Amino acid sequence: MKTTETSPSESGFWETPHKKWGVLFAFFTLIGIINMGVAYTDELANSEKPQLIYPFVNEFSGVYLVLLLLPILIWFMVRYPLQRHNWWRRLPLHLLASVIFGFTHTTLMYLIRTIIYNWLDLGSYAEHYGVLKFRYLMEYQKQFASYWLIYGSVSVISIIIENQRQRVQTAKLEEQLTRTRLQALQMQLNPHFLFNTLNMISSTMYENVETADKMIANLSDLLRDTLRSVGKKMHPLRNELDLLGRYVDIMKARFESRLQVVFDIPGNCYSANVPRFFLQPLVENAIHHAMSDNKTAQITIAANISNHRLRLTVQDNGRGITAPLAILTQNGVGLRNTVERLETLFGEEQQFSIENLPEGGCTVTIEIPFQKNGISH
Repeated sequence: MKTTETSPSESGFWETPHKKWGVLFAFFTLIGIINMGVAYTDELANSEKPQLIYPFVNEFSGVYLVLLLLPILIWFMVRYPLQRHNWWRRLPLHLLASVIFGFTHTTLMYLIRTIIYNWLDLGSYAEHYGVLKFRYLMEYQKQFASYWLIYGSVSVISIIIENQRQRVQTAKLEEQLTRTRLQALQMQLNPHFLFNTLNMISSTMYENVETADKMIANLSDLLRDTLRSVGKKMHPLRNELDLLGRYVDIMKARFESRLQVVFDIPGNCYSANVPRFFLQPLVENAIHHAMSDNKTAQITIAANISNHRLRLTVQDNGRGITAPLAILTQNGVGLRNTVERLETLFGEEQQFSIENLPEGGCTVTIEIPFQKNGISH
């Protein structure tokens, strides 16, 4: 199994925005202030005339040089992380890197402080610093601890960044999967709808050519409207009712006065976002069942908003349902398609039910979160 390693650019460290480096600068400045306070307090305890300038120069030059070397350290640590399968090979490499870091840091401190001491006329830094070879050993003890503290911080941040990247990638994949599934469901629905409608137009043509011609014109308008919104998962209920109205016009042309459709939609519902073309299969089923049992089909489409949820109902005056919902969705393409689309879009936040009415007929009820312009309320 091949193990991939995160490159500096992938981790986000090497190309860290300036704002984050500003935070690091403030953090190292705070460390410098603390170290300077400790050093000055030590001078207060051991000197009759302590001077703040020496702790200031010594401590801030030390911490800012670590900050200067930090990008190289981060690049190296991210490029060669210690992992379960390679730690025994890379541990010596990191130990060597800590020695190089310590030697470089101490050398730069010595050079920078020598220049600053001469510039500010603070005397000879070499005399103040003591024997250099022992200073390298003394400083390395602190630098060794600093190296591994930095490595631990880099590792933790790398894990956080990688987890965030994986979450974003997972969310994108889930969104892509949802989009693909919805497209598949839509592709399944369109042929079903067209087959039923064209079959009805075909049978009407032998009875009344003028009516069939009107139905074809309405179907053309409906298809034109649906093509304008191809690729959209959701749209306002107002648009959904416009599409549904085109379909109802087709059915009214066929059944004329035998079909009565009532829309009971309050004004505050029109802007609610709903799945595209999801009411048509429900209305088609309602008309089919009502027509099979009555000379006149009475269909009511209603909506209301309560507790931040949109409730839609499609009611008919047929004989009602005689099988459980699971059987109905299994046998009916349009009904199954609608249920699957609702589950894909809303998960457990949606409710779908069918129930018989005491006076006859049945009601299909859908509840989804009330969303307006893509914002859930």
